[in-house]
Amino acid sequence: MMEDKFEKQGFLMVKASAGSGKTYRLVRDYLAHCLWENEPRYFRYILAITFTNKAAQEMKDRILSEVQAVAEGSGSMHQSLMQIVPISAEVLEARARALSESMMHHYEDFSVMTIDSFVNRLVRGFAKDLKWQEDFQIELDEAALIDEAVSGLLSRVGRPGEEALTRLLKGFVRQQVDEERNTNFRTQLTSFGKQVTKENMQNALDALDPEVWHPDALEAFRKEQYLLLRTRRKVPVARAKAALERMEELGLEDGDFCHGDLPNWLRKVSKKKGRKASIGKRLQGQMDEATFWKSSADDDVIGRITECLPAIEEAIAAWSALYTGEEGEEFKLREHLQERVSLIGTLGLIRNELQAVQLEKNVRLLSTLNQEISAIVRDNPAPFIYERIGNRYKNIFIDEFQDTSITQWHNLIQLFEHLMSLGDKGMVVGDGKQAIYRWRNGNYEQLEALPGLIGDPGPVLLGAAEALRRSEKHAKLVFNRRSGRKIVEWNNRWFKQIQSHLPANLKSLYDDVEQTAVAEFDGHVHLQVLEESVNAERLVERNDWVLKRILHHTGGRIQEKNGARTYVKPLDRGNHFELGDIAVLLRRNKDGATLAQYLLESGITPWTSESLHLGRHPATRGVIALLQSVLDPQNPVHLLTFVQCYCAIHTDVSEADLLEGHHRVEKWKDKEQKDREKGVLDRKAIFTQIAPELHVWDRVTSPLTSMVGHCFEALGWGAQFPAYAEGMLELAHEVATQRNGTLKAFLSQWDRVGYRKSIRVVGGVNSVQIMTPHKAKGLDFKVVIAPFHPEKIDHFKDEIPVMLDAEVFGLPAALLRNSDMKETPLEPLRQEEIDRTVVDALNVAYVSMTRSVERLDIALEFDKPPEAGMEIKTLPQLLWTGWQAEFGNEIKGGDCSTFGTEDRKVQQKKDEATAVRIHPSLVLGQAFDQKIAHPKAHWSEPLPTGTLTARQYGTAVHGLLGSVQRTSDWPALKSQIAQTANWPSDQQLEIVRVIESVIHHEAIERFFHSEPEVVFAERSLHLGEGKVGRPDRVVQLEDGWHVIDFKTGAVRDRHEAQVRGYAEAIHSMHPTARVQGWLIYTKGPELKNVPLLFG
Repeated sequence: MMEDKFEKQGFLMVKASAGSGKTYRLVRDYLAHCLWENEPRYFRYILAITFTNKAAQEMKDRILSEVQAVAEGSGSMHQSLMQIVPISAEVLEARARALSESMMHHYEDFSVMTIDSFVNRLVRGFAKDLKWQEDFQIELDEAALIDEAVSGLLSRVGRPGEEALTRLLKGFVRQQVDEERNTNFRTQLTSFGKQVTKENMQNALDALDPEVWHPDALEAFRKEQYLLLRTRRKVPVARAKAALERMEELGLEDGDFCHGDLPNWLRKVSKKKGRKASIGKRLQGQMDEATFWKSSADDDVIGRITECLPAIEEAIAAWSALYTGEEGEEFKLREHLQERVSLIGTLGLIRNELQAVQLEKNVRLLSTLNQEISAIVRDNPAPFIYERIGNRYKNIFIDEFQDTSITQWHNLIQLFEHLMSLGDKGMVVGDGKQAIYRWRNGNYEQLEALPGLIGDPGPVLLGAAEALRRSEKHAKLVFNRRSGRKIVEWNNRWFKQIQSHLPANLKSLYDDVEQTAVAEFDGHVHLQVLEESVNAERLVERNDWVLKRILHHTGGRIQEKNGARTYVKPLDRGNHFELGDIAVLLRRNKDGATLAQYLLESGITPWTSESLHLGRHPATRGVIALLQSVLDPQNPVHLLTFVQCYCAIHTDVSEADLLEGHHRVEKWKDKEQKDREKGVLDRKAIFTQIAPELHVWDRVTSPLTSMVGHCFEALGWGAQFPAYAEGMLELAHEVATQRNGTLKAFLSQWDRVGYRKSIRVVGGVNSVQIMTPHKAKGLDFKVVIAPFHPEKIDHFKDEIPVMLDAEVFGLPAALLRNSDMKETPLEPLRQEEIDRTVVDALNVAYVSMTRSVERLDIALEFDKPPEAGMEIKTLPQLLWTGWQAEFGNEIKGGDCSTFGTEDRKVQQKKDEATAVRIHPSLVLGQAFDQKIAHPKAHWSEPLPTGTLTARQYGTAVHGLLGSVQRTSDWPALKSQIAQTANWPSDQQLEIVRVIESVIHHEAIERFFHSEPEVVFAERSLHLGEGKVGRPDRVVQLEDGWHVIDFKTGAVRDRHEAQVRGYAEAIHSMHPTARVQGWLIYTKGPELKNVPLLFG
């Protein structure tokens, strides 16, 4: 199981603990396959799948940067590839140069994507098989559709014929009230409805066939169970009453019985206390001995009690039969099933409504695509699947496999099996200890089972799994390349000790926890116990501790002056850190928000993703107000909001003066014809004064990205706040591609979720980063501060789906809580879920502790002092137990521990790429209209009848010029236009004239007449930093590369910037070649050279 061994074939499973360089390993194997043969476009045969869009983009960037370094003969990747690819350095570098160029020019073939993106491609290929309309869209806003489904469900409440549905929802409400949850019914229903798309819910929901288990049937089940349970409860009540009556007949009193225990218990049972009338230890001893009288009782009392024993024993037997033993466990489960039937019934109704909404809108939720495609994928061979997606991969890599769901892997395994049959390679990389996304359907158990399968896959997939088993190979990355030696040792020892305290079935997850450190510095660990019984006071204690640790690491101090607190840097930095080197990791967002406010009040600037929400900045809020005023021009609120935002940015402008200068009084008459006056603001005059170039009202039919970009550009806020402008453009693009693309839809999306989206920027050197461990995953920080609140791990929250034997319980499935399953036949399932809860919490701790490079600070929080041998109910108790067991002999203070030395990592002249990079400022890099590149409409696509709009005209001209590779192509294309184009005749003649005037123009014809070595037309081009552009034409002639863009409209300054960006991308691929940029304005036509900033 060597770490560096390269496998060219087979099914390779790589276990990679935190900081072990798994991304490097993935990129190495990716490039090795690409460079093994002299085939520059081999990368199109490789599919690399990861978990998030961010991770996919980072992997793309890493591949591109590494292949360029290899081409230059530099970097560690060059050395690694030389050890495994059997070619000389010169050949390797030449192939890398060709590969880099091919990747740039054929960026659309670069198949590094999320698993959701790949499944989307699968679904598109099988749309007809699924009987979906071909123009369906993928809906990313799951919350919006669920909200619509809830609205549809609520609209049926109280209607004639919906009585059973109404009662079912009333039962749901009762459950929420009984459990003291949010009493806002709609909010609770919507929140509950989010479970409907979860993968683990599907079997339970499928079992409740809506044709069989409709509201009437569920109501009938509830009533039947209620009557049955009530009848059975009456038996011990009657027996207890009979026993008490017999006691009375015999003249027995409480004082005749030992401590009066028996009659007191019988009265509880007779008063219908049921299971709550539990039998205490003392009474149980009396029952075991059948001796209920007190020790001083005379023979007469003993005789009368003995005479009453048959009635007493019948009462005890009746109660015990119903509430103890296996029968008691089953009866308890039946009670909860009757109480909880409204939950699964309500969720089933929401799913039905959700399906109806999707059909009506012709959309599909991204979260449900795997379920939709699973049946078809399982029933078809891999070659058929490849045919549908238009590509056949020779290598498939999956990163973060522990976050892959069961259904996702079942949908992919046949493709892997096909690779094995052809002698190719499949590779999965993962670490069960970093599985923290179970709430997103991730399942670490699948990684542990490989190459086997879990769930109920069926014979076809089991056969595929067996094929993988025959080709399986293993590798383990054991070196930690991130943290200091002592930090690695601390985590090795601590988590190995914690492993010994885990249930037997969970121990294997941490078998490979120990790593070998390669760092040349020690690093330092500090652990503190915080104990406070009052939650609010414990929160204050935590925040104080975090502040003290920040000051310790930075050497700074807090200075108070005039009631204000300010952070003061140390005069001599010495061995200290910057604020920006520090990350505080907190499990709950609300704790992060509270800490951020505390640090801010203490004079330290916090950085959180929430603090960079689009909705928190005056520029984005101002643009939203401006767009709202376009839709609702008579509402002065939008105008006033815009002016407030504008003046918040431009502090030299007086809000009062601006409004007063454009305010007038208008007279009007009311219904009684009395004279009235009202103040009116001249909206257009205000906008004209502020931004003379603002013409958003003329752009209401333009694409959303163009409209939003125009607002930022005209107001001058694009250059001033580029990151926020980019965020708004991405939101506009998302709405345009996932919805109908109207301004109304954009504003609706903003109100729902858009305002919460964060800009893409990381903290600067003067701010402390605060985030959840989930957001920190994959990152590293010089200093990590990780407090752990008393998170319960001895039970699970919310309801989980359970499958039932319908013949026994009358119901095929249910949703039950932890307490519903305790001491019932479902106890083993309850314990399995608790085990998963323990894993979830412990893995979050592992991820938190493995982010640090040089310093690791840990706080374990308790509501009462921890002690050896305590029952473990919280995560800090589990961590404390491991700490005491492993480091007890080294602990100097009872509530504090230090480990390692406070040395520093030697900084290289050029730091290796790390996950956290500081960007003091951000630049958009492209004009707004070009920020999002997406396929243009083809010139031959059917168009509405009537005159072509300017946009349709431009699309036609661009499309035709893109179809002319050489002048000789034009006659056939011209004939095709005459036969197929449905344009007005005058515009058709004009378009033909324009095309011919361009391709035959004296200064332009060389781009069409010559025999160029390479011609690219509207092909995706990687522009760096995740951006993609599509220049209209790129031609390689004898004198170098020529980048050309056609324009059918007026001259704009941004046109040159656009071409310059394309040319820079070509120059980066061919640094020694001459690159020229050109703009061709078709009116004329006119050829304009674009001055470049390089070469």
